[in-house]
Amino acid sequence: MLNWIVLKLRIPWLGTLVLISLGFLGTMYPITLFYGVQLMVGSAAALVSLRLHGAIYGFITITAIHLMYIIVEGLDPNNVNLMIAHYIELIWMIGWQIRWKNGSLIKANAVFWVVMLLPVIFYGRFMLGLSMEDVKYEYMYIAVISMVNALIAGIVVDFWITMGEDKSKRTATIPLTRIAFKYVVAFVVFASLMLLSADSRRQLNQMHEAIIRDMKHAASAVVQDLDEQYVTSKNMVQNMKRYHHLLGVNVILLNRNDVVVASGLYTLQAGDYMDMNHYRLLNSVGSLILLNSRSAHYSDVLAHWEKVSFIYEADMSVITPYRVLVETNSANYYSRIESIYLTTLQSLFIIIVASMIVAAPLSSKVVSPLLRLTRMTGSLPRLLFRNGKMEWPTSHVTEVQILIGNLRKMADVLLEQFEQIRQDKLTLEDRVIARTKELKNSEEVKRAIIESSIDAIIAVDSNGVIIEFNPEAERMFGLQREEVVLYKNAPSLFQGTSCVEIKKMLQQFEFFEGKRHTTVEEISGIHRDGSVFPIEYKIVEIQLGKNETLYNLFIKDITERTRAEEDRVRHALALEKLNSELFNEKIAIQEQRDISEQFIESVREGLVMSDRSGTITIVNQRVEEMFGLGDFLGRSIKDLAQAIDTMVLTENFNLLDQTRAFLDGETAFIETEFIFNNVEKSLFSLYMKQMDVPGKNHGFLLVFRDRTGEERLDRMKNELISVVSHELRTPVATIMGYVELMMMYDLPATQRQEFMQTISSEGMRLSSLLDDVLDIQRLDNEGMTYHMTYVPLVELVEGVADQWNMKSVQRIYVHTFNGDFFAYADQNRMVQVLHNLVGNAVKYSPGADRIDVTLWEEEEWLCIDVRDYGIGIAEQEKERLFNKFYRVDNSGHRQIGGTGLGLYISRKIVEDHKGTLTFISATDKGSTFKVRLPKQDVLL
Repeated sequence: MLNWIVLKLRIPWLGTLVLISLGFLGTMYPITLFYGVQLMVGSAAALVSLRLHGAIYGFITITAIHLMYIIVEGLDPNNVNLMIAHYIELIWMIGWQIRWKNGSLIKANAVFWVVMLLPVIFYGRFMLGLSMEDVKYEYMYIAVISMVNALIAGIVVDFWITMGEDKSKRTATIPLTRIAFKYVVAFVVFASLMLLSADSRRQLNQMHEAIIRDMKHAASAVVQDLDEQYVTSKNMVQNMKRYHHLLGVNVILLNRNDVVVASGLYTLQAGDYMDMNHYRLLNSVGSLILLNSRSAHYSDVLAHWEKVSFIYEADMSVITPYRVLVETNSANYYSRIESIYLTTLQSLFIIIVASMIVAAPLSSKVVSPLLRLTRMTGSLPRLLFRNGKMEWPTSHVTEVQILIGNLRKMADVLLEQFEQIRQDKLTLEDRVIARTKELKNSEEVKRAIIESSIDAIIAVDSNGVIIEFNPEAERMFGLQREEVVLYKNAPSLFQGTSCVEIKKMLQQFEFFEGKRHTTVEEISGIHRDGSVFPIEYKIVEIQLGKNETLYNLFIKDITERTRAEEDRVRHALALEKLNSELFNEKIAIQEQRDISEQFIESVREGLVMSDRSGTITIVNQRVEEMFGLGDFLGRSIKDLAQAIDTMVLTENFNLLDQTRAFLDGETAFIETEFIFNNVEKSLFSLYMKQMDVPGKNHGFLLVFRDRTGEERLDRMKNELISVVSHELRTPVATIMGYVELMMMYDLPATQRQEFMQTISSEGMRLSSLLDDVLDIQRLDNEGMTYHMTYVPLVELVEGVADQWNMKSVQRIYVHTFNGDFFAYADQNRMVQVLHNLVGNAVKYSPGADRIDVTLWEEEEWLCIDVRDYGIGIAEQEKERLFNKFYRVDNSGHRQIGGTGLGLYISRKIVEDHKGTLTFISATDKGSTFKVRLPKQDVLL
């Protein structure tokens, strides 16, 4: 197929049509190096056509490409100038080809643009009236693109001329000098092209970032003025002038319908509609700049950058009443942009010309030893026959010198082998003559045939006695010929089919020329050591006379084939097992699908997925539970959005408009919040994102999350923080008061001692509160350090009870049952947990007279129960009891202090010890907190 395509493409008109198509596509869809600079390969197609098919086809190609481009894009003076330049270039290339047949395309093109330097400057400067910078830009741009096209064309032509209709018929070759020159230039040019283009894009991106930074600063100032209401409808005109004077920008204010409210541009007046679709978007640093211009032709790029203006849309806050756009021109940036374009193109032009100047002598120096070596190897056959002396060249290139050395060694070996072959030929002729005389005897010929057979051959007479046994049979059965011939019967070597059965098989066939044969398969051979191996043999019955018969057995050892069949059976079983595993995997996939569906239904968030047309494909039960709007599966996402909008209390929230923006492809991600008009006035967060699933038609995903409970907890946490601040202020105020009294008055020693004890007590209270806050920080960051050792729990509990018995109204009773009660724990942290639990029991049992602490052992746990007989815990508060900053509602009793941190810290410490902390409680009857620590079987 490939050879047929190559053959057809060698037809001039057909190859030209293909080149026209490729050149037109390369012109219509050029490779953009950076803004306004594009690599169009249309002229490369014309140069290829010129070299392969002739001047007429070259002109046809370039004319057809330009006409098709004019038909599609329209007639433009710049395109006419470019077409004239291509025709002049093509005429030059024809003249070069006539003068130097098969000359280098890239050399011819480079010389052409060097010659055209002064004419182009004269034409552009004095006839077209262009500035020197514009003339330099256009000349460098066209010259660089044309030389790159010539380089591409040269590589394509060299590749094509070496392809023949058949590999064996290819006769076209390319000088090595040209290959070395062309690919050195190609490497340098394309590497420089990529690096300089990348650097230019980087510099332009930096310019974009600088523009955005300046405009963003100005836009922030305008938005701040609007938010603080410094700008009103009465002073908008004055402020537009102020912004232009102070910030150097023109400000445009739009309402929600894109109608101009105020403008610093004389082209836009208040009340005009500003269509944003007329402005081109440029991305930079994650922001959007509206480039106030259409795409420019390459020759208009500098003029385009000189006249271009930028429009930046500011990020609005919630209270900003208008869309804020900031406009500025490129006057402050044009000199830098112009320098980027001219420097890049000049560098590329110099690199291309310099690479060709350097590559020419370099390629000649590398290739010249190979040329001399080629001529030397061409005379090698003549020198072999004449024993001539060879003069080998030398080279400074390491690889070439190694190649010369290897060829020299090969030539020496060939000379030695040639002489050896000559001597062997004479010896072999003598041996052939002698051998021919020996093989004239028929018995020796027969013996040679039998001994050289790759099959075992056994000859048997009519009585079953073996009369011939060749070497392969000796190897196969492990017997010597002298042991078998005339001493053994054939049936003693086989197991399976009997002689009678074999004769019956032969009798089924008629003799043909005194012979008949059959093949015996289900039979085994018996080795000398008694082992059995599978064989297959062909038996030929030969009639020597009326009553005399000879049987020839041609035997093959089919052990390997049998093993292969066994392998096939084993593979079939493995395949069957694989099919079973695939079936099980199919079942597993179905189970996974079911799990996914259960997962979607089990999440706390409401999930809605729509395809690109807006039809809902997935909606879980949670959505219906949240909004109570019914089942929307299979319906339009717009219906769901409209139904939710009717129940939303949040101003300026419109889910229907946001959904339409997703369907139209205007938006890819939204994250917002709204309040739903239900009994609880629930607060929902909404997350919308496009879903690009390969092979699927999913459009986007909506995730609704009920944040009502979280908001309630945040409010509660803020209230508790105020309580904590109060808890901090109280001991500080007490300490400061007593210190001031002691400083102001000369108090008695007893009173001073009493004051100092009070200050110490309040200081310890303040230190305890700060320790709790620090513990919270360590626990949340998993930075708590534990010093683990074997701790006697009974002593710890009794010590804590004694401390509380000295300062509490209630009596702390400790009860222990059988057991050692040694826990592997941090002693100080366990004391902290016990103090928190006993302290809570004291605080929340104001009317009780006792608290019980009980210790005992279970099979795997050490158990500590702290029981009080106080106010208890309400059912609705049990779920949140261990939350950070949460305190039980004690409004019905005397105000009980606390921060709500003790139980949270205690539970985290116990869980870090691989234990549990739980509780049971009844209102007005008291509570029991249960600590369970893992028991250690062996004490270290």
